[in-house]
Formats: sequence, C-alpha cells, structure tokens
Amino acid sequence: MFKKSISVVIPAYNEEELIEKTTLDLKKYLSSLKLKNLISSYEIIISVNGSKDRTEEFSRNLSKKYNNIKCIVTRKKGMGLALRNGIKASSKDLITFIAADGEALTDFIERAILTLNHYDFISGSRYLVKNQVKGSSFLRLFLSMGFAFFIKIFFSTRFSEVGTVKLFERKWAQRIIDKCKRNDASWQVEILYYALTSGLKIKEIPVYIKIKKEGRKSKVKILREIYYFLMTTLKFSLALRLNQFKKLLRKF
Repeated sequence: MFKKSISVVIPAYNEEELIEKTTLDLKKYLSSLKLKNLISSYEIIISVNGSKDRTEEFSRNLSKKYNNIKCIVTRKKGMGLALRNGIKASSKDLITFIAADGEALTDFIERAILTLNHYDFISGSRYLVKNQVKGSSFLRLFLSMGFAFFIKIFFSTRFSEVGTVKLFERKWAQRIIDKCKRNDASWQVEILYYALTSGLKIKEIPVYIKIKKEGRKSKVKILREIYYFLMTTLKFSLALRLNQFKKLLRKF
C-alpha cells in the first residue's frame, strides 16, 4: 500500500480550555500512525475563527513550538468557514478534520485511511454504532435522529448522518472548495453534495463519539444548527435531483 500524508484541520471557536490538549493528543495519535507505517507524514492545522478568548494565542504558541502544527486565523465565525480555510491551507495528500472539543474519537482516522484503498471519500456516522447515541440529552437525540431520517428521505440514502467527520483527497477538495459557500456547520451537507456530483466512490463507516451533557445555551444552538442543516439539505437535495436529471438527458 502506498503511504499517504494527511492534513487534519481543527476548527476552533472559543476553545482556550481544550485546544492545547486536543491538539497534542491528536499529534501523539498521528505520530503513532506514522510509526505503524499507515501515513508518511502529517500536519495539524488549527483554524481559529472569530474567537474572543485566548484560543488564537494558545494555537499560535503551539505552531511556534511544533513544525507540523499550523495556525490560521479569521475574524469571522463559522465552522464551515474555518474548514474551508483549513482545506485551502493544507498541503498533504489526504484531509480530515476533528472538533476542538474532541467529541469524535481519533480512531476514525486510522479506519478511514484503511478503507480509502477502495473508496475516494469516507464519511463517519455515529448511527452505525450500536447504542452510540444513548446518554445524549432527549432534545439532541430527538433532533439528531429526526434529521438522520430527513437526510435519507430527501438527500441521499447513502448516508445515515452528515454532521460528523470525513476524510478525502486534498487535490479533489481544493478543486471544488471555492464552490462551497456555507460558513456554518451545514457546510457538511455541501461537501457531500459535491462528493456525490463528482462521482466519487463514497463509503460511510462508524465513528465513535464522546457523549456531552447539554446546558440551556447549547440547546438553543442545536435548534439553530438543525434549522440551517434542514434549509441547506433541501437546497442541495433539489440541486442533486437537477444534476441527476441533466445526466439523464445527456444519454438521449
């Protein structure tokens, strides 16, 4: 197997309490993959977006201390914006990303790299793991499962979840990244749309997550996030159907 290099993007918004630990834990994990000859090299790109705390300061300090850690900064908020900037700044063969709070466990990366031998685009789903979502708040569980059903009905039956980690080739991502316009977390629907319309071989694999307890503030955030996901999904569902119809017409 030809060993490839990997860029891991960490979108970071007001994560001063966790960004150093998450980054260094990730660095240790990626070094272990290199020792196992699964990757040739790696870089970690901390993409700070709109932070008001010391996230930028801590991230810049990490980038000064370690050659394989980069820090890029934008004053605007948005996970999608942070990931797009991270993709543009990446230089390795493969790209993936993890949340700064470490919700998705990093073992996804190793399993995704091994699966990539037969596919072009790997998407993670917590719904492929038995009892994975147990322990979540009722609101998060209800909205998350409802949205998963919505995705299968309106967008694509190939996905049980769209909002977790993914892994793909940098050359493809940098070709299409300027077409992506979503700045919020619904960017994840957008990137899946371009994966589908690019004709990539796509595989969904399990992703293991840490269950987080929800406070009042985070519940409001979930509702807003679900709204944007729904609107973006409807938009790209229609665009996907139109793309399929155009391909059908070309055959005649």
